[in-house]
Amino acid sequence: MQHDTASNQLPPTRDDRDASTSRLDAHTHAMTTRRNLLRWTIRVSYGAFALAFAIPALALRTLTQQTREVAAGDVLVYAAGEREGTPLNVEQIPAGSAVQAFPQDKTEDSNNLIEIVRLSEDASSVVAYSAICTHLGCSVLPNLGEDGLIFCPCHASAFDPADNAAVRGGPAGRPLPSLPIEVGTDGAIVARGGFSGEVGPD
Repeated sequence: MQHDTASNQLPPTRDDRDASTSRLDAHTHAMTTRRNLLRWTIRVSYGAFALAFAIPALALRTLTQQTREVAAGDVLVYAAGEREGTPLNVEQIPAGSAVQAFPQDKTEDSNNLIEIVRLSEDASSVVAYSAICTHLGCSVLPNLGEDGLIFCPCHASAFDPADNAAVRGGPAGRPLPSLPIEVGTDGAIVARGGFSGEVGPD
């Protein structure tokens, strides 16, 4: 007598179904893990690739900035205000007042900020100093105080523009570095060299 094979097959038990589901879940988890690992690997590769280009570019930028200090022949331009970027003219600076300037085309380096002071009506009385305080590197105020001193707003250091920016108060330990300048026949102010000492704090 022939037996019906199909009729002898038992339906899957709950344990069988649970085991099958577990195997499927494990397979799905493994696939997801592999995909996530692949995505992470790709991102790391892109990051390393970008970093390989960024580091030399940053180094080049830093080197470029280091070589763009104020130097002889630089025309001084207004650092801010309505005239920002235009050349200074001695006739536009009232006696007993100050303005701040940058060397033309070298405004990207804050250490190039310059304090220009006209001490008297005489055009030859114009002097120039670094506008970076020698205490902690703050920018000094663009205007003179009532006593005619250059004043730093951070910690109240004061410098005398009529006496080589000598320290007259506050915690600064040395004068502001001076900048040699000359006034052209057209009134333009031009640097004759670099600062006399290190800009900012020691």
